[in-house]
Amino acid sequence: MSQPQSLGIDVEILRRLSRNRLVRVLEDAPGAKDLIIDGDLMKMLDRISGATLLRSHGVEKMYRLDRLPPPVQSAQRVYVVQPSLVALKYVADHVHSDKLNHPDINIHLVIVPRLVSWVTPLLEEEGLYGAVTLHEFTPDFIPLDDDLLSLEMTSFFRNAFLEGDFSGCISVARAINTLQGLYGRIPNVVAHGRAAKAVMNALEVLKEQESPKKMPQKVVNEFNTVCSIRNLKAPEIGHLFIFDRDADYVTPLLTQLTYEGVLDEYFGIQAGVVEFPADVVGQDNPRKVPLNSKDTIYDNIRNRHFAGVSSYLITRAREVKAKKDQAQNMTTGEMRDFVANELRTLQALQATLGLHLKACEAITKSMRRDFETQLSTEHGLVTRAGNSGKAQKFLKDCLARMLPLAGNLRLLCLYSLTQDGISRREYEDIASQVLTAHGHKHLITLHHLRQLGMLAVADTSSVSTVNNAPLQDRLAQVTSLLPKKGFGWRSAAKRLRLIPDADEPVDLHNPTHMSYVYNGAYTPAIPKVVGDALSGRGVQYLSDNLKVLPGTTTITTPPAGSPSGPRVALVVVLGGITFAEVAAFRLLALTSATRIILASTNTATGAQLVAAAVHE
Repeated sequence: MSQPQSLGIDVEILRRLSRNRLVRVLEDAPGAKDLIIDGDLMKMLDRISGATLLRSHGVEKMYRLDRLPPPVQSAQRVYVVQPSLVALKYVADHVHSDKLNHPDINIHLVIVPRLVSWVTPLLEEEGLYGAVTLHEFTPDFIPLDDDLLSLEMTSFFRNAFLEGDFSGCISVARAINTLQGLYGRIPNVVAHGRAAKAVMNALEVLKEQESPKKMPQKVVNEFNTVCSIRNLKAPEIGHLFIFDRDADYVTPLLTQLTYEGVLDEYFGIQAGVVEFPADVVGQDNPRKVPLNSKDTIYDNIRNRHFAGVSSYLITRAREVKAKKDQAQNMTTGEMRDFVANELRTLQALQATLGLHLKACEAITKSMRRDFETQLSTEHGLVTRAGNSGKAQKFLKDCLARMLPLAGNLRLLCLYSLTQDGISRREYEDIASQVLTAHGHKHLITLHHLRQLGMLAVADTSSVSTVNNAPLQDRLAQVTSLLPKKGFGWRSAAKRLRLIPDADEPVDLHNPTHMSYVYNGAYTPAIPKVVGDALSGRGVQYLSDNLKVLPGTTTITTPPAGSPSGPRVALVVVLGGITFAEVAAFRLLALTSATRIILASTNTATGAQLVAAAVHE
């Protein structure tokens, strides 16, 4: 299932832009230097530059930021960190320690993705004013593949949706603005959610700042030159969709079933790279493997349902072996041509096939013994084919067995959302079991999940106070307890038609329906909404549909009579996109004859979203 590659949009330009920005930061510290990198930024920087480029600009040693400072090897140190209190405290301790023994050392601090206002006062409190040179590095979207972009802002979900810090939206807006600078202003825009609204506001500010009336003449001339070179007579991207992650929690909470999604669930994929353990790669040490469409084997299995991956790999392995066996009957000339042109390719294919077969085997072995029960429970919750009482019993059984916290909370959240909220009594009963199994500190975790909206509890606490309240307040309280039309996940699932008709079987191996990513039980909401919008059903239809999802909507369309733009859509998910959604979007791109470019703050799993709420 490959993505249409027409219309000349080359996302690799974004990597080159970020690389050039990073080089300019490094050149602000000329000469030899040591580079100390925040661990959460290492894979992102590797995707942008690589060790060779860093060394060519004076980097002699690279270290991961830790509590203790690494040995001083050069007269300069460059710290590349996120604006977090822990990271900056580590940096401050390093600087104090290094200055004692090396008073002439130069310290540069690079904040990624944005130099926030509280960093300078913090450094002043630590006594480092004037001792550290501050820089800012704002990367653009990093291409993980031809149709998948990421900012690798792994803390965005917690910062925005739990802590209410939407400052990261400025970095997202800058990245979108860069795309619009390259490919023209996007005429059709749909933004849904609080963070999406903040991104739209930031885009308006950037647009105002870049107005030719407020730009120096030199910048205006450069802008005109770029437009002339690219010949931007019309936008090259027709649609922009921006969604908050909290518009649809059910999708990430369900267990992913595509191969790429399963890899992320079991091994973890960061910045488009998976680290296979030693037993999978057959070596003494783990091995990092980039995952993208350049690997033809992986490109053919990434979006497949996991149930069909092993059989495909075995068939391909037999084909490769048969081609190699043909060499035994070749003449000397044919053998020479075979060795020169085909042998190396076949050997590489054989190695890749073997690697993914071992990965499938390792995943199958590590699956829980009740994996099928878990799947049937999850799918029964979304389709209502299962009994909620059985689902609750299975959840309590998982808690009694003290299975991993993230998995238990993930199932609890899914259960609560699909029931449109659980009763206060039921919540207290399950919460008691959670605290018994995993510790009472997770009372805060449960509070965080409710704050995020991932754990839905029906608020019936005011019932007992109704009779004692003034008449006006009593009426308001009673009204608030009545069922709300169009409120809740079930209403949204019905309105958006997320549950396929049970009478229409879904082909998992040759899919034509996006619900194949969940065994035909459920269609991810965001791809479904985008698909409806691209089908041309009208702005009012789209607006009415989005009303059933949490959050408010902003829709911008071009003036009447203006061109609607090409069949290219940019979809941005704020807070993390799952690989199940990526696979659904790729199928949508094929069935709708639209090129869809996906962008997000990061790729994520349901376990990672739940972990963002866990109190340490």
